[in-house]
Amino acid sequence: MDMIPDSSLRFTRHLAFILVLLSGVCLALPAAADIPEVKVVTDESGSRLQVDGEDFMVLGMNWGYMPIGQNYTYDFWGQPDAVIEAALEKEMSLLKGMGINVIRQYTGIPPRWVEYIYDNYGIWTVLNHTMGRYGLTLDGVWIPSTDYSDPRVIDFLRGE
Repeated sequence: MDMIPDSSLRFTRHLAFILVLLSGVCLALPAAADIPEVKVVTDESGSRLQVDGEDFMVLGMNWGYMPIGQNYTYDFWGQPDAVIEAALEKEMSLLKGMGINVIRQYTGIPPRWVEYIYDNYGIWTVLNHTMGRYGLTLDGVWIPSTDYSDPRVIDFLRGE
């Protein structure tokens, strides 16, 4: 039987943690009954991510929007709603057509656009906040290796 490498299992657990955060923090859905249940299931066949009891394969990519002629200083999320909606229609329709179900965004996307993308295209957003990946400062103390099971760490990361 093939064994899942430790690094893959850690990645799966971290991704599940991020998606759990998304389901409770970033995807502020209208009613509590509408918030998806996200969890990692481990059994004799291995570990897998599930959303609402169904196995969930992440088919994702990094995504960002920058018009031709612009550079890193371009503030896409600061544009008028009509500009953002038109760009998202073009881009997210292409991604959805490719089978993409998750995009990775860097910090700065307002929560309402995370919700908009999910509500209109069914695409989850993983925020590329480092989520303690390179360590974090907790209660004024630098911690170089993040323990994602520590309730204080979870509260801190959710707060960020």
